[in-house]
Amino acid sequence: MNFELISLKHKDAIDNALKSTTLETADRTFVNLWLWRFGREISVAAYKDFMVIGEQESSKPPCFLFPLGSAEAAIGHLVEHCKSTDIPLCFRALTTVQAERLKEILGNRLELFHNGDHDDYLYDAQALITLSGKAYHAKKNFVNRFETLYGVCYERLDNRNLGETIAFINRWFDRSAYKVNGEREGIVELLKDYGRFSCSYGILRTEGQIVGLTIGEELSSECVVIHVEKADGIGYPGSYQVLNQAHLKHEWADKQIVNREEDLGLEGLRRAKLSYRPIGFAQKFEARVNVT
Repeated sequence: MNFELISLKHKDAIDNALKSTTLETADRTFVNLWLWRFGREISVAAYKDFMVIGEQESSKPPCFLFPLGSAEAAIGHLVEHCKSTDIPLCFRALTTVQAERLKEILGNRLELFHNGDHDDYLYDAQALITLSGKAYHAKKNFVNRFETLYGVCYERLDNRNLGETIAFINRWFDRSAYKVNGEREGIVELLKDYGRFSCSYGILRTEGQIVGLTIGEELSSECVVIHVEKADGIGYPGSYQVLNQAHLKHEWADKQIVNREEDLGLEGLRRAKLSYRPIGFAQKFEARVNVT
């Protein structure tokens, strides 16, 4: 199998391959892969009837995502590839449906593992827009206080505010103790190439300056995923709550479900995600395959 580093030339092929798939998670969308390519090496092997995406972090063995296209043909090629190159055959970010399909193909050669740190959080979209009821009382208070103190100015990204938005992201990472390898670089690239992607880029501005950025993408007719959400929550308390509400209200009011992705096992991120009262989780599995 001939793998090459992911590039913009792969975008249309990946987008087209996903059109016939019901997406539960964003791990295989081109936007997600493009965002995280600075934190891990992401490569693509394309054949006539399938495509395989491989990933490798610096100190870890390579792993693969569930193939696009003909899964059975792809798995057969992957088994031979891993045999011939003497590397383990491992998968990550498998949905329940994908894990079951691998079981059908590989039988008892497959070992599955569930890691809750990588499950995606799912929310009721309308609940996050209205913030109604006792469960969201604290969130609503943050929003009301922010509106009283600063007002709310929601913008979409364009060439006029692009440079200012990139500057905001760089300031955010300079000040933040929470950093994931390659995320800053990936967000900046998503901003620079914003015209290429079918994403919503929401900006929160107050007192003349940008204090928040969020990026969302449609997963299905019912679901939107939030890839990025950064705000100046210390300088402007309530900015995260306002940004989340305004973005969904202006861009995704027709959706039923919001996928806010995983918490990576980070306690602060987990508390923040739980505070929005998830209605469920999209479970994800890892797998090892005996290729001998």
